[in-house]
Amino acid sequence: MATLPLPQLSDSSQLRPTLSSGLLPILIGLALLLGLLGRLFSGLYAPLWFDETFTAEIASQTNLHDWVRWCLSELGGPVHYGLLFLWEKVAGNSNVALRLPSLAVSIAAPLLILWRGHPDRDVRLLWAAITALSFIGVDSATQARYYALLYLLATAQAILFLRMIERPTLRATMLWTGISALMVLTHYYAAIICGFQGIAFLALCRARALRTWPALIALVPMAAWMLFHLPFLASFASTDVVWNEGLNADDLWLLPCVLTGLAWPGAFVIVAMMASVTTDAVAALRRRAPFPYSPGEAALVAGAILSIALVMGAGFVVPSFNLRYLIPYVPALLLGLALWTRRMMRIVPLAGPLLITTMLGSGMSQLADIIQHPPHNSFNLEDPSAWLADKGVKRMVMLWDNPTAALPDPDGHLAAIGSFFLRRAHVPVDIVVPLWPRSGDPNRLLVDMASRKPGTAILWIYDTAVPGARGREHPWRIPSIDPAWECRDFGKGTGTVLACIR
Repeated sequence: MATLPLPQLSDSSQLRPTLSSGLLPILIGLALLLGLLGRLFSGLYAPLWFDETFTAEIASQTNLHDWVRWCLSELGGPVHYGLLFLWEKVAGNSNVALRLPSLAVSIAAPLLILWRGHPDRDVRLLWAAITALSFIGVDSATQARYYALLYLLATAQAILFLRMIERPTLRATMLWTGISALMVLTHYYAAIICGFQGIAFLALCRARALRTWPALIALVPMAAWMLFHLPFLASFASTDVVWNEGLNADDLWLLPCVLTGLAWPGAFVIVAMMASVTTDAVAALRRRAPFPYSPGEAALVAGAILSIALVMGAGFVVPSFNLRYLIPYVPALLLGLALWTRRMMRIVPLAGPLLITTMLGSGMSQLADIIQHPPHNSFNLEDPSAWLADKGVKRMVMLWDNPTAALPDPDGHLAAIGSFFLRRAHVPVDIVVPLWPRSGDPNRLLVDMASRKPGTAILWIYDTAVPGARGREHPWRIPSIDPAWECRDFGKGTGTVLACIR
């Protein structure tokens, strides 16, 4: 019985000039150094922003039962929270301690690429440099959230996918399914690219892929967790709890910025890549020249492109998109950029140096900005909690003014989030969380509730960019209702984090 030839990774070893000499190795070294500095200065000591408070609370749980209950009420999976739960028992729950794991795995991503990223050394160097300078990778490096871990897992998955296509053994497939399961259990949007890669594996390797079916065992824990978690996720499918704005044409600029940190130059690179790959594909179909990329490489990058198109396309129809949701697809897309750049250097030797130099310029500008203006994360509860503690707060009425507050909260998780920093500072406080008002002005509601007992503070959090937030229609005006109230807004831009006390 005839079998298909084994798909091979593209061989760019004959391309000249190589990266072993000349300017580009120096630029790549600078890119790795700048990427490291960008990560170190990206906000390690800043206050935890609102979402990071959830991570801190989950990591600080004292027993496994409560940790599981918290994880089942989160949109993400349990992998990152499990690592932080264990880490917190050793390192504590300070801001720096909670962020160090993200910083470590963010630094590990380009190092993994340098070690095992691609059989071609030149492609490895380009991919590692582009990854080090990638805006979204630097931006997530010191967030106590799952994004940096997701980036590392997606990088490992891309590497393993190419190896699985090259040699579809049970071991290689088991490694790929295991990493894919961890990705999905870190953030469910990873399931999209995992699905595209699985389809590509079956299409390219056929019978050999089917013989690796025992590798599906690695997906059993993922399926078991999702069986319990999906009912909670389904509650977010209602349009009543939408908290994102829909996308428009202007938001398409996000994609080149994600790739290179640049708008117009990044858009030019995307257009040039599309034109070049289309030309190569047409030439291959007409048998004029072999396609310069291996089937695995083409399938990997195509899966990333389709995943991004699906997620962003849905964002134009339903308000459901956030830039961070693209992270599972970025490593494969950046590998595509590295492969294309390496090919272009055969025609234009300066293509690689020009790309890295442009990204270096953007990276240096961003680094200078964050050094001059260290990140502070204005949408946080840490600053208002410290202010209220100084004011002698004993009781607090907290309103999370967001459509998601309409969801049931039988375990009092919102109250725990509102009081986390006070409890961490050993300031005892009773906290009341009123039902989210779907209509009307919350100002009077909060004043009435907080005026019942002395020492009661108000904490009102909302974002005017969120559809449905009551503060969007009725901005805070508590001192105009009762001048005895002292208020301070710790937010900035569209975010409001209002703390008030009599």
